[in-house]
Amino acid sequence: MECVAFLLTFLFGIFLVLVGILMYFNPTVVRNLIRKAGSSYGTNFLELGPRLLIGLAIIKVDTDFEVLYNSMGYFLVVSAFVIGLLPLKLHNGFSRKAADFLKPNYLKCLAPISICLGFLVIYGII
Repeated sequence: MECVAFLLTFLFGIFLVLVGILMYFNPTVVRNLIRKAGSSYGTNFLELGPRLLIGLAIIKVDTDFEVLYNSMGYFLVVSAFVIGLLPLKLHNGFSRKAADFLKPNYLKCLAPISICLGFLVIYGII
C-alpha cells in the first residue's frame, strides 16, 4: 500500500509542475478547465475521485514532514466530500466565477507557486 501511496503522491507532484507550466504558457486553457469544473456529474466526479485518492495517498505516504502532508491530505479528502455534497449548480457557479476572476496574467503569476509546490511534494517523499 505504501508503494501505491508513494506513486500517487509522486504523480501529484508531477501534475502540479505540469499544471504550473501550462498556467504560464497557456493560461486560457487553464481558465477553460476551471470554468468546466462541476459542469456535469461526470466532470464533477472526475475531479473529486482523484482528489480523494490523492488525499488518502498523501496521508498514507512516508515523509519527514508528516504534519504538513497530513494537513494537505486531510484538506483534499474533506474538500472532496464537501464539494461532492454541494449541488452541482453551486459548484459550477463557483468555478465560473473563479475562472472569470483568474485573468491570464494572474495565472502566470501563480504558475511558479504551483511548480514549486510540485517539486516540494516530490522532495518530501524521496
